[in-house]
Amino acid sequence: MFFVLLGLFFQLAGNGQQPDTDIRSLRWGMTSKEVQSVEQSTPFRITDTTLQYRQHWFYNFPVSVKFAFVNDQLAGALYIFTDRHIRAQQHWDDYQALFKILSDRYGTPSGDYWSWNYPLYKDRPDHYGDAVLLSHLSRSTVWETPRTVITLEMSGKPKEGIYTVISYAKK
Repeated sequence: MFFVLLGLFFQLAGNGQQPDTDIRSLRWGMTSKEVQSVEQSTPFRITDTTLQYRQHWFYNFPVSVKFAFVNDQLAGALYIFTDRHIRAQQHWDDYQALFKILSDRYGTPSGDYWSWNYPLYKDRPDHYGDAVLLSHLSRSTVWETPRTVITLEMSGKPKEGIYTVISYAKK
């Protein structure tokens, strides 16, 4: 009986535990100063509500990282992908690789949204990158953890290029 009660205690106590980190080596609610201390590099842009860092990596992808604060508490973060490929399809291939990385880490997405503004390339997966660049297609995929919503997004405009970002938001 003692071991049953002890096991029940640890199970109940374990349910209230928070994860060690929410994003990178950080936890939601950290102050701007705490985030700067953990990041151990100087942000290139600091405002009352954001810290932005250049030349970071998400796996083997170069990114800019932007942290968002509400009342000086970490509430969100963005990985802004900075690769500029010659072919639009290479951006699409990156999205597919990121989708796999995030799915391996967080499981099956809770949503995968394809928005077609014009169907020219809809049945031609080898041209989905072109469809994104021409604003014919945008895509976003969402994963959820108990404390965080993770969104991978891709969109584009002919004169601006393709924009890929992963956002982490505190629930």
